[in-house]
Amino acid sequence: AYRQANREKLAAGHKAYYRANKEKLAAGHKAYRRTNKEKITAQSKAYYQANKAKDKAYYQANKEKIAAQSKAYRQANKEKLAAKDKAYRRANKEKIAARNKAYRRANKEKIAARRKAYYQANKEKLAARRKATTRPTKRR
Repeated sequence: AYRQANREKLAAGHKAYYRANKEKLAAGHKAYRRTNKEKITAQSKAYYQANKAKDKAYYQANKEKIAAQSKAYRQANKEKLAAKDKAYRRANKEKIAARNKAYRRANKEKIAARRKAYYQANKEKLAARRKATTRPTKRR
């Protein structure tokens, strides 16, 4: 009864408490997640399995909207995303190199075909670039 009658007042009080104790609450949440990692993982997996079809249906129904939102976010946060990607590449240099090496080994023919097709489609452009970058040989 009291909660129903004073919903806004209680919400304002909760917000004020959260603002005043943000760091303390964040530390408590972090500690909880650390100590209950397996429980949280199990709950997340169960939720995912239970809602997989629903999520897929939502995605299919809102593909364009989601794509537009993603594009807008990427446009608005170009620098932030670039810095994040750069940090990831710097931190995982060996992992990325190993993955690329494995891909190149597994897809030699595919890569050769792609390079050949590009060469055939851009012969003139490549020849002009080669001509512009090579140094003339000295004649004696």
